[in-house]
Amino acid sequence: MKKTLLYFLAALPMFLLTNSVFAQTVLAPGDIVVIQLQGDDPDTFAFVTFVDISAGTGIYFTDCGVDGTTSQFRSPNCTEGARKYTAPAGGLDAGDIIRYEGGGTDFTTYSDTRITGNFLLSTGGDQVVVFQDATSASGGGNAADNPSFLYILHSASTLFVGDPADSNQTTLPSSLTSPQHALALGNGPGADDEFDNVIYNGTYDFSGFATTAEAVAAAKAAFQNPSNYYSVNTLDAVHNVAETNMPTELNLTTLSNDEFLSNSFAVYPNPSNGNITIRNSGIALQNITITDLSGRTISSKDMNGVTSNVDLSLKLTTGIYLMKLSSNDASTTKKLIIK
Repeated sequence: MKKTLLYFLAALPMFLLTNSVFAQTVLAPGDIVVIQLQGDDPDTFAFVTFVDISAGTGIYFTDCGVDGTTSQFRSPNCTEGARKYTAPAGGLDAGDIIRYEGGGTDFTTYSDTRITGNFLLSTGGDQVVVFQDATSASGGGNAADNPSFLYILHSASTLFVGDPADSNQTTLPSSLTSPQHALALGNGPGADDEFDNVIYNGTYDFSGFATTAEAVAAAKAAFQNPSNYYSVNTLDAVHNVAETNMPTELNLTTLSNDEFLSNSFAVYPNPSNGNITIRNSGIALQNITITDLSGRTISSKDMNGVTSNVDLSLKLTTGIYLMKLSSNDASTTKKLIIK
């Protein structure tokens, strides 16, 4: 028994080490979004993650185009280069924003039998194609032959037009859909109707939701909306301000249930003569209880989960009352003044 225990204790560190090595994150399309493509010097791109990413996870970025017939990178090979990003110790949290500006310890030059050359974004429009190695979440030596495509930001057209006849073009692989997993933000629908630079110019504040999942859903919707991007051929003040305003992470701060419920209801007019409307932003309202300031219940009404506005005619004497609004998960109290 003692020998068995000693063997277990000796093997435990190796077991934990082995599991940490193989704990990298397998990403799905749309788990990350490219929010900047800058072809003008210096070459720059940025991405945001909507999921937690474990340390050691490998993600590849290239401006090589995808062939529409095969949904693979151009064959026999692409000479436009790639960068491999390896998530650092501690990994990434959902909402983190990572920028590539030509270097950084977490980005390394990558090449294999399919992709060679140097990663250089064109000033004639280009794309940033994001993928993982489908055979290994940490990445391998032949990732471009086994791509699991995650996202594409394309600036050489407003469409993913035809097979990539030139190095600035790409089609949409069959595993991705637009705008959920790709945006084409060029200057027109033709090949090489291009912009040099594209950058997200919307809000990064997605706070105030009841859950992180709701905040992330709102963020995804914002980053999938082409109208939230600024495109230009020559870097200008608007672009530079958008770049300056890009934070290192999204604000995904959530409210407590009570705070969220309080923000979801409004009572008006207040003061009133007793005829009031409870404005409801879509919460299932289960009960309304009215008490006086001494805590005595004046009225209680079952609302049966109504999610629309509620009109009430209250027979109350002049004074101040407390109205408790309850959902299944929480409650909030509003002060009600009767004149």
